[in-house]
Amino acid sequence: MATGAAQGTLAVGAPDGRTRSIWLTQLVLAASVLITTILVMALQPALFARWNFLVGMFGVVVLTIVTLALPWSRLPSAAVLGIPFADALAIGLMSSGTELRLGYLWGFPVMWVAMHFRAAALAALLATVGIILLVDSALSTGSLAPLRAFVVLLSLTFIGITAHLALRRTRSLRRLLKRQADRLTATYMRRADQERRTSEILNGVDTGIARISDDGSVLAVNDAYSRLYGLDPLDPTLPARSVEYTGRRGMPVPFSERPFARAARGETFTDASVWLFTADGEWRALSVTAKRLAAGGGESSSVLLLVHDVTALTYAQRERERFTAMASHELKHPLTVMIGNAELALELDDLTPRTRERFESIVAASDRMLTMVQTLGTTSKRGFSFRDEVDDIDLRQILLESVASFRPTALSGDISIDVRADETLPITADGFRLRQVVDNVVSNAIKYTPRDGRVRITGAVEDHLVVLSVADTGIGIASEDLPHILTPYFRTAEAKKQSGGTGLGLGISNDIVLAHGGTLSIDSEAGVGTTVTIRLPLAGELAGDSAAVPEARRDEEGRA
Repeated sequence: MATGAAQGTLAVGAPDGRTRSIWLTQLVLAASVLITTILVMALQPALFARWNFLVGMFGVVVLTIVTLALPWSRLPSAAVLGIPFADALAIGLMSSGTELRLGYLWGFPVMWVAMHFRAAALAALLATVGIILLVDSALSTGSLAPLRAFVVLLSLTFIGITAHLALRRTRSLRRLLKRQADRLTATYMRRADQERRTSEILNGVDTGIARISDDGSVLAVNDAYSRLYGLDPLDPTLPARSVEYTGRRGMPVPFSERPFARAARGETFTDASVWLFTADGEWRALSVTAKRLAAGGGESSSVLLLVHDVTALTYAQRERERFTAMASHELKHPLTVMIGNAELALELDDLTPRTRERFESIVAASDRMLTMVQTLGTTSKRGFSFRDEVDDIDLRQILLESVASFRPTALSGDISIDVRADETLPITADGFRLRQVVDNVVSNAIKYTPRDGRVRITGAVEDHLVVLSVADTGIGIASEDLPHILTPYFRTAEAKKQSGGTGLGLGISNDIVLAHGGTLSIDSEAGVGTTVTIRLPLAGELAGDSAAVPEARRDEEGRA
C-alpha cells in the first residue's frame, strides 16, 4: 500500500490537463457529499444506522481516492465514464429510503457526462438514474414517491440537455474562434512578410526615402536616407549629423527652409536642389521631392520625401559645360583665320572659276562651322528645340548643296556620288540643323568608303513622308556594333583605323531628326556597306505648336 500511495503522490505532482479536469469534477462531488454528511451527523445522526446511506457515502469516498490514484493519461477516454456511473449508483444508495432529498447530487455526474461525452452516454446515465428512481419509488410506500421520481428525472434531463447543448455551442464557438485566430495569424504573417519585403526593397534603392506624418514626426526612413543625413539607425528622430547648404561651400540653409522642415509643414515640391555636407566630410548634391500620400488603411495622410543623390550628374554637367566652353573658345580662332584667308584669296583677280568656287565652298563651310561653335554652349545646356528656326524648306536643295561641298573630297578619293532626287522634298524644319544632319551622313559615307567606291543618295516622297537614303559601299558596321552606333562617343574598331572622329555625329543627327518628328535608321553589313535612311514628315504634316512633337521625342532633345 505504501508503494501505491507513493505512486499516487507522484501522479498528483505532475498531472496533465485531462487528469486535472477529472480530479476537479470528482472532488467537487466529494466535497458536496462531505458537507452533506457533516450536516446529517449534526441534525439526523440516526441516518448513520442505515446501511445504504453509509455504503453510498463510503462509495463516493472510495471513488474519489480511485480517481486520484488512477493514471488517466494512459487510459482511454471511455474509461472515465465508469466514475460518473459509479457515482450515480453511490448517490442512489445514499438517497434511497430516506426523507432527505439528495437527488440534487445526481446533477454532478449528469453535468460531467453532458459536458464531456456524447449524447448517447448522457442518455445512458439518465436511464441509469431513472432505473434507480423507479426501484426506489417501488420500494417506497408514499403516494408522492412516483411523482417525486419523475420531477427529479425531468430536472436532471433538462440540466443534462442544457449543459450538453451549451457545451456544443461553446465548442463550435471555440472552433470558429480558432479558425478566425488562424486566419488573423496568417494575415498578420503575410502583412509582416510584405512589410519586411517592402523594407528590404526600400533599403536596397539608392534614393533616400523618408515618410513624415502631418504633425511633423518621422514615421520611417530607409538606409540611403540614414546614410546621407548621418542618422542613428536605431533612432532616426535624433538630429542629423549632415548639414544642408544653399551651394557647395555656400551658406547653411535656414532650418525653416530645409526640405524636411518644408515637408513637415505639409508642403509639396519637386526637384528642390541643396548641397549636403555629410558627417564623413563629403559634399553631396541632392535633388529633393516631396509628395503627399493619401490616407488609407486606418492611417492618416503623410508626406513622402524622396532624396536623389545627383552629385555625379552635377559634376558631369559642369565638366560638360567646361569642355564645351573650352572647345568653343579654341575653335573660334582657327575658323576665323580660315574665313579671313579664304575671303582675302577671293579678292584676287587672277583666280580661275574652279578655284574661286572651291574658296567659296571653304568660306561657306567655315561660316556654318563658326555658327555651330558660337551656339555650342547654348545648345549643350538646353538641347535642340524643334521651334528654334523653322520654316518651309526644300530638303532637296539642302541635299544638293551638301553633295556639292563634299564632291571634291569624293573625287580626290576616287569615290563616285550618284544623287537621285528629281522632285522637291518639302518639309517644315530648321534648315541649319537639317544641313548639319545631311552633312554628317554624307561625310560619313565618303569618309568610310575606300577608293573606287560608290555613294548612292536618293530622295523621294513616300506615304506623307520625305525619305532620304544614303548608301555606300564602305567598310560597314559589324552586327554586334550596330545597336551601339548611336551611343555618344562610340566608334567601331574599323572606324578608328579608317579615320579620326569623336563618335558624336550620328547621335546628334538622330536627336535632330527625332526633334523634327522623324526617324533615322541604319542598316549595315561589315565589309559590304552602310545605308542610312532618314524619314521626315512632309511640310504641313506637323501642327504649328510644339505640342505636335511627341513627348518621348522631346525628351531626347536635350541630348542634341
